[in-house]
Amino acid sequence: MKVAKRTAQAFASIVVLSLLMTGSVFAYSTRLSHISSFAAPSPLANDKSSTTEASTSETEHGNNQVSETTHTNEGEQGEHTLQFKLLAVGTPPVGKGEAEVQIRGTDIRVDLQIQQAVKSASYGVTLIASLTSDFTISSAFCAGSIGTLMTSDEGEAEAKLKTSLSPGTYFMAVLLCIDGNPMLTSDPANQKAIISPATTTESETKETDEVNAKQEDQKDQDDIKSAEDSKEIPSVVEVSSKEATITQLDSKFSVSVSRPGDNALSVSIAGANGTGPRVLLINLAKDAGALSSLGSLRVTYDGNKISQASSLSQVLSGTSTSPPSYIVLATSSGVQLLVFIPHFSSHLIELLASPAPLGTFIAQAPLLLAGFAAVAAVAATLFMRRKRFAAPAAL
Repeated sequence: MKVAKRTAQAFASIVVLSLLMTGSVFAYSTRLSHISSFAAPSPLANDKSSTTEASTSETEHGNNQVSETTHTNEGEQGEHTLQFKLLAVGTPPVGKGEAEVQIRGTDIRVDLQIQQAVKSASYGVTLIASLTSDFTISSAFCAGSIGTLMTSDEGEAEAKLKTSLSPGTYFMAVLLCIDGNPMLTSDPANQKAIISPATTTESETKETDEVNAKQEDQKDQDDIKSAEDSKEIPSVVEVSSKEATITQLDSKFSVSVSRPGDNALSVSIAGANGTGPRVLLINLAKDAGALSSLGSLRVTYDGNKISQASSLSQVLSGTSTSPPSYIVLATSSGVQLLVFIPHFSSHLIELLASPAPLGTFIAQAPLLLAGFAAVAAVAATLFMRRKRFAAPAAL
């Protein structure tokens, strides 16, 4: 009787312990799910209209105009938009354009348009952020490029580049260089900007798509080469740990590229209105950081997430009515990302690689619970068998 009683007590203890363990795992996974859903932006939030109040103050700082524009949208603080003209420098002066610097928290976006510039040339773009306004433009600033853009055979280009700055007060200017020589500089010479951290949880937090990289296939490579020869692929971007370079296959298009972080890449491509479908090819070397690992990748087209195509042929055979899409191919040197663009004029392609989402663990929670329950059942069975065999010796 004592043996039976002890066996029953032991079995009950094991069951209780098993329930506590499975309950803890379930509670933890539920909590992760709650955190994930709480951090994700609400679909309704994107549709919600809010009143924007803007206050603009302009003062003279020496010979330079100081302009501050602060937006007070709900959930956003410290926004600035700085407008510049781009004037040619050097001998002879070539080119002109406009630049807009959009500041949201510590994230900076620089939009550029240039005309009558050097034809089929690669310009390095520098965003100067000085603590004082009395700096002089020189070739030394050309070394701090945030990205490059390639002009068309008509000397025109558009670019959308991204970077970031630490919080503080800066005097900003935009400079475009060729081979380390200033070619286009901003007018006014600089403008004041106040960079402040975002006050809310990152509203840019978004879901990621698991990428199934296709293994290297000779037919795929032949198809890509054919698309390059026919200029269906007008530009190729090569990304490594050291740099991002652009190979222009069709001079009617202009391309710019920037690397805001180890796990992010922005490519801007522009062409004449009415130009038919094209495919952008981005080669990511194995040493290109988090982007080359592709554990999880998000691809956006003009700010909107796009889906992965089922095959390379789907990307290469798209029409002007097909939706934007992409495909990832694994190669011996890294990975290839091909993005289908149904029409032009100017488009921004952004890549973001990040760790596997919390949902991966949450989706596996039922399996973990079943595993714990199975372990508890086996342990209880072994314990009862051990007591049964030990009972005659005790008597």
